Amino acid sequence: MKRIFVSFLGMGPDGEGYSELNYQMEGKPGSISTEFVQRAEIEFLGSDSFDKIFILCTKESHDYSFHDLRDELNNLCIDRQKIKHVPINNIETIKHAWELFDKINSLINNGDRLVLDLTHGFRSLSIILSAALNFILKSKSKITLEHVFYGQESFSDDNKGYIIDMKDFYIINEWADGVGRLVDNADAGKLAALADSDSNLHFSHLDDETLINSLQDLTGTLKNIKVNRIARKTEAALDVIKNCLADSEGAERELLKLIENKFQPLTAKSSGKYDREYFLLQIRIIEMLIEHKLFMQAFTTMREFIGSIGMIGAPDNYTENMNDNNTADIRPHYADLFIRMIRISEKKFSVKKYEKDRHSELKNSIYRQINKIGMLEEFKAISKKLLNVRDGFDHAWTGKGDKAVEKIGDFKTIADEAVECFGKLVKQLIDHEIIK
Repeated sequence: MKRIFVSFLGMGPDGEGYSELNYQMEGKPGSISTEFVQRAEIEFLGSDSFDKIFILCTKESHDYSFHDLRDELNNLCIDRQKIKHVPINNIETIKHAWELFDKINSLINNGDRLVLDLTHGFRSLSIILSAALNFILKSKSKITLEHVFYGQESFSDDNKGYIIDMKDFYIINEWADGVGRLVDNADAGKLAALADSDSNLHFSHLDDETLINSLQDLTGTLKNIKVNRIARKTEAALDVIKNCLADSEGAERELLKLIENKFQPLTAKSSGKYDREYFLLQIRIIEMLIEHKLFMQAFTTMREFIGSIGMIGAPDNYTENMNDNNTADIRPHYADLFIRMIRISEKKFSVKKYEKDRHSELKNSIYRQINKIGMLEEFKAISKKLLNVRDGFDHAWTGKGDKAVEKIGDFKTIADEAVECFGKLVKQLIDHEIIK
């Protein structure tokens, strides 16, 4: 892992060089008097801490200033071999711009610790350097962006200069990307990685360990399809977000609100019964899994939804509390039986001896009720489709082949049809007071 310094070198105002200033850096004691801000930055950070120092110069700025800057750096006992002149063209065409972009990118390798100075990156240079930096952070692994410096003369004292670290304005995009992955893909991994790094100076709330843990807990529960725990995990995460929002502001507050708004629909007051709130929450979970393109999890949850509908017809002692461990071994038998009843036509359906009583209970209750409200055929048709897809996921499609996959159809289309059907079914069951 190498520590790399990258800076532009110009020729000063009107091409007459730079004034000597007493530079100060926030968090560092004292001041350093020099005409080269690069020298002050390197000295503040420790001149012996850098492995390479790259100075990007046009031919004109090289001839005018580079040797003087190198001499000042040599005075800090920096080996001349570490100080590299990187020739660049004046930017007159888009070709020149891309050449500079590629040159900056070529200076940085995986694992490098990066310090940039933007002070003399005037006109289009700052745009190109910013684009290159964002590209480097995305395309190279384990890059640590330590500082992005800008040096400026004091507005009140002509002899003073200030070095400002602008790193947070680049890191903010990384945090926004982390939140984007969370809300788009239910992936809290990048937020956790940012929190573990030293790239978190500005966002003290998004960097909160309790928040990161609660979001990882929630997304893990969502991806592992622990349906009965999702509402509880969501409420726990939203409580932490609420506390963070209390004294957050600006961009960080906006990102926290984005997370809050995304997962708010997954909250529900759980009665422990197969009731209105339970089924509506299941549909919201399915919709979110589809939105995140987690199709295997979505189709698994849809299969569980069908079984849960069947539980409406099970005896009360099995449905009053779905968290009752005393009935946990029996409930799946009712759910699995109902899934088969919905999937297989009545003519082809065969009842095993040990399940005759359960079959009768389900057939004379929820199965008949769905038929009575006119939803049975539609429910059976879409259920058969989605269950075929879920079977394919179970066996990684090895037994079905590509043609079978094509015959089944587009996963997203089937999933959307299922959600529409489930929504209609639940509404009808509520309207007819079959579920409350």
